[in-house]
Amino acid sequence: MKGGAGMGIPISHEIYMKATTGEWNVVLTPTKPVPKGWFPNFAGCKILGLAAADGQQMPVFAALGAECTVMDYSQRPLDSELTVATRDGYSIHIVKADMTQRFPFEGESFDMIFHPVSNCYIESVFHVWDECYCVLKNGGLLVAGMDNGINYVFDEEETVLKTPLPFNPLRYNRLYQECMDHDLGIQFSHTLEEQISGQLKAGFYFD
Repeated sequence: MKGGAGMGIPISHEIYMKATTGEWNVVLTPTKPVPKGWFPNFAGCKILGLAAADGQQMPVFAALGAECTVMDYSQRPLDSELTVATRDGYSIHIVKADMTQRFPFEGESFDMIFHPVSNCYIESVFHVWDECYCVLKNGGLLVAGMDNGINYVFDEEETVLKTPLPFNPLRYNRLYQECMDHDLGIQFSHTLEEQISGQLKAGFYFD
């Protein structure tokens, strides 16, 4: 049960400017950059940053010519997103909304959804994939980071097997208290089978 080191820290102006010249990378999970070959042509690409507000990835996409929208449930990362956009002088549509509810967009609104690992904060992932499928254009791309849940098994030092899966603080008071004590919010484990089968049931396919 851990927060992602480096996740949530807004990029600097220098990093933004490098992205405008084609020198860039983004992450879905805390440390490993996403291969550039996974992305479409950014010029005019309509991108939804789903639970991605932090001023970290969306500024890069904007610097590369994309039309960006970011949706998040928490105000603080949305404020960070606006701060970076104001500093660097690009436009972004900022939406405060809950991804466990219906997304506040018309169907087929986006060419790509960029969804950093964040499903660990919701109990069921199936609705998210259904909504992603709805708001993506036909042939659109979903790029999502997923946690396999194994980190919830160990203690903070990663040396002792401590907690059986699934990790669900709404079912066990001890887990709820641990989440509160470590200021991590309420988190949930999900298997990759659950995540991937949810995408397939929604209608996605893997290229």
